[in-house]
Amino acid sequence: MESKYSPLILALVFLILFFVFIIKNENANNPSQKTNKVSVSQTFHLASHKGWSNDLQTIVWNQEKNYYDIYFLYSVDGATDPFGPNGQDWTHTTTKDFITYSKQETAIPAKGGDPKEGWHSAWTGSVVTDSQGISGIQNEEPVAYFTGLMDDGSQAIYASASNDKGASFTNSLKDGKPLLTKEQSYNGKDFRDPYVFHFKDKLLMYVAEGNALGVYQSQDGINWTKEDSKGDSKILPETFFKGRNWQDNAPIECPVLKTMTTTDGQDKQVLFFGAKDTASGETTGTYYTVGHLDGNGLFIADTETKRLDQGSDYYGANFTGSNRIEESNHNLISLGWVGNWNYFTSGIHSDQEAKSDFLKTIGFYTTPRQLQLDKNGIIQSAPLYKNEQLTLKNQNGNISSQRPLTSDNRKPWIDKSHNQNANGLLDLAEKNSAGYYQLHFSNIKKEGGYIYIDIWQGSDYVKIAYQITSGTYQVSTYAAELNNSMDGSQTASSYYYDGLLGNGQGYKADSLYKENDNITITLITDNRSLEIFFPNGQTYTLARFNTSGKQDVKVFSTQEDLLLNLKIYDVHS
Repeated sequence: MESKYSPLILALVFLILFFVFIIKNENANNPSQKTNKVSVSQTFHLASHKGWSNDLQTIVWNQEKNYYDIYFLYSVDGATDPFGPNGQDWTHTTTKDFITYSKQETAIPAKGGDPKEGWHSAWTGSVVTDSQGISGIQNEEPVAYFTGLMDDGSQAIYASASNDKGASFTNSLKDGKPLLTKEQSYNGKDFRDPYVFHFKDKLLMYVAEGNALGVYQSQDGINWTKEDSKGDSKILPETFFKGRNWQDNAPIECPVLKTMTTTDGQDKQVLFFGAKDTASGETTGTYYTVGHLDGNGLFIADTETKRLDQGSDYYGANFTGSNRIEESNHNLISLGWVGNWNYFTSGIHSDQEAKSDFLKTIGFYTTPRQLQLDKNGIIQSAPLYKNEQLTLKNQNGNISSQRPLTSDNRKPWIDKSHNQNANGLLDLAEKNSAGYYQLHFSNIKKEGGYIYIDIWQGSDYVKIAYQITSGTYQVSTYAAELNNSMDGSQTASSYYYDGLLGNGQGYKADSLYKENDNITITLITDNRSLEIFFPNGQTYTLARFNTSGKQDVKVFSTQEDLLLNLKIYDVHS
C-alpha cells in the first residue's frame, strides 16, 4: 500500500541530494576546502598550469595594456619527455603584480613556418619590442627571434612578428624559413637562444654556440651576416667566463645583454647567461659579467664572472629592460626558472614514499627580483614585492637562544648532521608552506659561530648552516621524491643534495656579507621553491617538492645569547 508520506520523503531526499551536489562542486572549485589534496604547484609564484615549462623568454612592459608580457617554454609531453613528439612552444601570460597571472595561451606554436624548412619545436629566443627598421613590420608590432628545430634535428634561427600587441607571434618572417643555420656555428652543432638588440644603426644578434657566443648583424632584421667580417665574430670563454675555468662545462645558453647604470652613475654592459663552473663546485646556474662593447658590438669583459644566484635552481633567467643597448637601465626585474636538468627529468615522484608516478605538471619560477649594479660591478637582488602586498601574520620580539629545547615531545631539534652543542631559538611546526620570513639576528659576538636554519616537510628537508663571521654557508637538501630514479640509480637524489661536485656535505657558497654585529636573512618559501636573501643582495634559490602544504621551521645557533627577531608575512595581490 502506498504511503501518504512518500511525496514529502522524496522531496526531502531530493533536497538533501541537491545540497550535497552544491557543496561537492563548491569544494571542487575551492582548493582551500580540500583536505586530502594539496596544490602541487606554487601559491604566489608564476607556474605552468599543466605539462612542463622551463626557460623564461623575456619580460616586457606593455605600455598600452599596462601590464607585463611574460613568455616561457612549454611542453605538453611533461618533464619525463620535454623534447617529446609534440615539441615545445612559447606560452604567454600577463601580470601587473607578479602574484596573479592571466590565462596561459600559446604565443609561438611548437610546429610552424615553411612546410619543408619550418620548425618542429620552438626553443629559447628573445623579443624585440622596438621593431623599427625590421623589414615588413607595420605599426611597430614586436618581433620574436627564436631557435627552431628543423626536420633533421639541427638548430636554426627563425623570426615571427605579432599582430596582436605581443599576445602571439603568428606572422612568420622570411616565409617561415630560417634566418641563420648551424653552418655559422662555432662547433657546427649548438646554435640557439638568439638575443637580438639595437646597436647604433643596426640590429645585433648574440647566439649560443657551444662554448662560444656568435655575433651577427643585420640592417633589416631578416638578412644576417657576421658582425666582424674580418674576424671570427665569436666571444670565447676567456672573455665571458673571465676568471673562471670553462673546462668540461655545459654549453653556454640563454645570453642576455643589458646596459645598467651603477649606483655611482657609470653605464656598463652586463652579459647574463646560463652555464656551470664544476671546478668551483657549482652546478648549472645564471652568471653575469660586467664590461663594455667594442666598435663591432662584441662584448669585452671588465670584471671577473660572478654567479647571479648562488643556488642550484636558478636557470633560464630573463629580464626587463630596453632593446636599445645605448639606453641604460637603473634597475631590472628578473625571474628565473626554478629547476635543474640533472634531476628534473630523472623521475620525480609525487609522494614521500616515491610510489606513484611523476607529476605531469612541473614548471615554476622565482620571486620577482629587482636588480641593481653597485659601484664594484656586483649585482644586488631584492624581492620586488611592495609593502601593500605583505601582511604581517606573526611577529616575535627578541628570542634568546636556549638549550635544550623540544616542542610537544617531538624529536629534538639537533639533527645528527648539525652541531650537538647548538642552542635552540625557534621551533615552528605545521606552518603553511607558502610564507615570507624575516629573521633578524643580533647580539652577535666577535667569534660568531654558526646559525642553523632547517625547513622540514615530512622526511624532506632543507638545511642551511651559516658561518657568521666569514659569511660563508652550506645548503644540504633531501627529497624522497627524487629517490628511485627512472634509470634505477640514485643520481637525481645525489645531485640534488650536492651536485655530485662536493664531498656529500651539500652545496657551499659565500654570501659576501661581512657585517658581524647583526644580520637579517629573508626566506621566501612556497610549495616548489625556497629562496634565501642576504642583506647585501646575494641570493640562493633551490627547488623543493612539498606535497603536504605544510612545513616545520627550526632555527638554532652555536652562540648561546644570540637574539632572534622574527616576522612572518603573507604575500597577496
